Amino acid sequence: MDKEQLDILKKVEDLTAKLNQSFKEKGESVFSRYPLTFALLVVLGATMFSQGMKELLLEVPVFKNQPLTMLIMGIVILVITGTLYKKLKK
Repeated sequence: MDKEQLDILKKVEDLTAKLNQSFKEKGESVFSRYPLTFALLVVLGATMFSQGMKELLLEVPVFKNQPLTMLIMGIVILVITGTLYKKLKK
């Protein structure tokens, strides 16, 4: 490579570094400017998901008529996932 090509590559690298820095400064401030809005959106999404799952489970006749069965199955699922998590963590 000759010196002229290296000089052009250096200018392109400098330009992309400046662009990346500019985008980084603008992108980080969105969450810090509106923390309450994002927190409310997260709470709303989690609540809607939870309520939707509850309504879906209550559509199943076994769970609707026998809440103890749902409680026992929930505990079993939590024990199984907790055991898997411990094993995968090692």
